[in-house]
Amino acid sequence: MTTAITHYRGYALDEFQSQAIAYVEQNYSVLVSAPTGTGKTLVADYLIEEMARRGRRVVYTAPIKALSNQKFKEFKRLLGDDQVGILTGDVVVNSDAPVLIMTTEIFRNLLHQDPERVEDVAYCIFDEIHYIDDPHRGSVWEESLIFMPPGMRFLGLSATIPNVDELAEWVTQVHGHPVQVVYHPERAVPLSHYVYEVTAGITTLRKLTQRYRRYAERLRVRDNARLKLEFPRTTHLDLVKEIRRHYLPCLFFTFSRRRCEVNAAELGEQFDFLTGAEKKRVHDVIEHHLARHGRTTVPRLSHLRSLLGRGIGYHHAGLLPVVKDIVEDLFEQRLIKVLYCTETFAVGLNFPCRSVCFESVTKWDGETFRVLTNREYFQMAGRAGRRGIDERGYVFTMTDFNYFVPEEFPSMREDEIEPLRSRFTVTYNTVLNLVRKYSDEEIRDILSKNFATFQGERQRRRWSEALERARQRLEALERQGADGRERRAARRRVRALERDLAKPSPAEEYVWEFEAKRRLLEELDYIRDGKLTARGEFAAMINIQELLVTELFFEGWFHELDVDQINALAVSIDYEPRKSEGRYPHNAFDVKAVERHVKRLAQLELDRVGTATVRFNDHAAQLAYRWSRGEEFARLLRGAYQDEGDIVYMLRRGIDLLRQVRFACGEDELLKAKLLECIKRVDRDEVAIVL
Repeated sequence: MTTAITHYRGYALDEFQSQAIAYVEQNYSVLVSAPTGTGKTLVADYLIEEMARRGRRVVYTAPIKALSNQKFKEFKRLLGDDQVGILTGDVVVNSDAPVLIMTTEIFRNLLHQDPERVEDVAYCIFDEIHYIDDPHRGSVWEESLIFMPPGMRFLGLSATIPNVDELAEWVTQVHGHPVQVVYHPERAVPLSHYVYEVTAGITTLRKLTQRYRRYAERLRVRDNARLKLEFPRTTHLDLVKEIRRHYLPCLFFTFSRRRCEVNAAELGEQFDFLTGAEKKRVHDVIEHHLARHGRTTVPRLSHLRSLLGRGIGYHHAGLLPVVKDIVEDLFEQRLIKVLYCTETFAVGLNFPCRSVCFESVTKWDGETFRVLTNREYFQMAGRAGRRGIDERGYVFTMTDFNYFVPEEFPSMREDEIEPLRSRFTVTYNTVLNLVRKYSDEEIRDILSKNFATFQGERQRRRWSEALERARQRLEALERQGADGRERRAARRRVRALERDLAKPSPAEEYVWEFEAKRRLLEELDYIRDGKLTARGEFAAMINIQELLVTELFFEGWFHELDVDQINALAVSIDYEPRKSEGRYPHNAFDVKAVERHVKRLAQLELDRVGTATVRFNDHAAQLAYRWSRGEEFARLLRGAYQDEGDIVYMLRRGIDLLRQVRFACGEDELLKAKLLECIKRVDRDEVAIVL
């Protein structure tokens, strides 16, 4: 019997932490579902430290590179430089270390392409495993869980999800050994939820709705039969003024980069939250990080430095890594009292505060404006309340009566968080790797193992049971001679359930998708007679636009272009310009020739699969070309359509793609040397990652 661990790193463990650690000690796979800020990561820290002590290997995966980088630095300090490595596509350090930090995508790729690298790993940690529900990336988590070696165990860390038992049952079925669930719904620091409107002050949604309706009755006027109301505007300044004495520091979530910056500037005109001694500490922190990053060009820092000296900051994906490091460090040291940020600040990074504010309950998700889900709301709201400091955490949602729609607000009830849904999809890369390693019968079995099929079969059983009950009810009504209306309703219910059961099962749909994509790959000569061709072997190692990259590679683009042209091409593949982003004209490569490949592939996909996934936009090719040729970052930014952080992200994504091509091109030493030079020219100065 394992002795219960009650203390770790000087902390008295909560019961759920001790329970999870006990399961790990017994070599179980474990799913820990607990609210943000309750200390789930302490279980992962213990596991990593214990595996290192035993001389066993462990992998830690995270959904975002920022979290991977943070964990790499953290475990290096704890275990020593030689014990920890990192693999994130664009960063590779100490890749044979016993403790490997990586993005979940890299882990999935290793399982397909180089499983020997991880066959002796004892545990894989999936931080933020609820990302399995991410519409664009969730399939990566499913494939990682499906293809894990039989002897490997996993520790999944998740925010509170209502169907964690269903997730555990699915993984148990896939892995053939039990998954233990540790569910801890209580927060270490309870939350109080409020809304704020300038005429009502801090109140509840129910009271505010009642107030709004009373106002509406008094103030409404008719204008072409439409209701028109005029109310005083509510601003972020009003809310900060209300909470400044008792509820700081606060994270102020604002779903627009520009609004983050504008709001911080407006607040800085009216408030200074720091003492002279604190201002000196802010100066020292900034200088430390500038020295660490080699005093590179840091746009916006002169403006931001003034705000930081007042205890005010902003944080979003468009900032350079050094700026984000400065802001995060200052917030962690409680030298920022009000931080305007986008929701990326809520993913994984542990930065608790006294209160959380929302400027809006709607956000742009890349396609449309929509309301926040309960899970998104609590992912951010959960940062409120510092353990050991605050008795409660406070959440304030700002609203303006001129745009007030009560139905748009999240329920603010943690027991109403949406369950996880599968987002499994069959990519071309997945098809190629399945064909390479498995028979048709084995592939069909694998395609039936995903979470979507598991959930779908459960739903079909529920429909089947409901249909049986509906038929019995209809028969009873007919025997009893019930009135026609009741019998018609019962018949409609039976027919609706019969239609549901007649739909193809998820497993059948995935087999259809697989076969459609396999036929397309056969037409492109990636698969011939059930085996991968040279094209197919190459594409199986590419995970960014594998069809387009493969076609360009075998047409000689990477061989014929020079180093700077290749870098311009690489950043254009899969590039997604922001809304209204301008395009730089350039002569770095023949765009029309590339677009002919893009159009041909897109048409093939539409004809054979029904949807096109190929994506190519050369909006930033000129920037990449100039950077590759040695231009300074400050000059690159002049007239740039992109934020500096986006430029860095774009260039680092290009590095990731070129690493994949370099790995896939095999024994072509001349091309490998050329691609290494491409990477070196990009991976410098402001674009380089400092770990």
